[in-house]
Amino acid sequence: MDQESLSKTKNAASGSWGGLQKITTRRPLAFALVVALSMALGACGAMGETKADYMNLIVMGNDYKKNNDFTNAIDCYSKALKEADKKYGPESGQSVTAMGYLSQIYRAQGEWRLAYMTYKRLVPLKVKFEPKARETQDLVKDFDFVKSKIIEYGIKTEDNYGAEEMKKKASSTKDKKPKKKH
Repeated sequence: MDQESLSKTKNAASGSWGGLQKITTRRPLAFALVVALSMALGACGAMGETKADYMNLIVMGNDYKKNNDFTNAIDCYSKALKEADKKYGPESGQSVTAMGYLSQIYRAQGEWRLAYMTYKRLVPLKVKFEPKARETQDLVKDFDFVKSKIIEYGIKTEDNYGAEEMKKKASSTKDKKPKKKH
């Protein structure tokens, strides 16, 4: 190695070479932001190359949800649910967690059919594993609320819940005719 190359190597190692020193001391926050953004895009498949695991998808979904980016949050939670079903099983705690997040967003957005289908799968699992937990009781109430919206708006579901309940409601009101006063 000649003297000039050796001098450049020593300067690089000591941190006095060009702009490298400026980047590491003056812009660590910007660098961290770029790294975090790259990981976020990769976690939800925006870059297509990185296969994110369940926990990264949940964390990213939570970050999107905090920032009111519900489209990306739903995407992350849906991917997390698919991965949890495949890796841990459809009755796993991981699947229940992902479904819980999805149901919250669907309900908040008034996506009643999607909320109904998510709660329909979620609530029996919570009742099976934690029947007396307060969270389970709250989920049952939320599910009842979603069912009432399905009926109120006449929304058709895969199991036709709304239509059947509307028929029952209509037939019960016919049976309760007001009595005539003489």
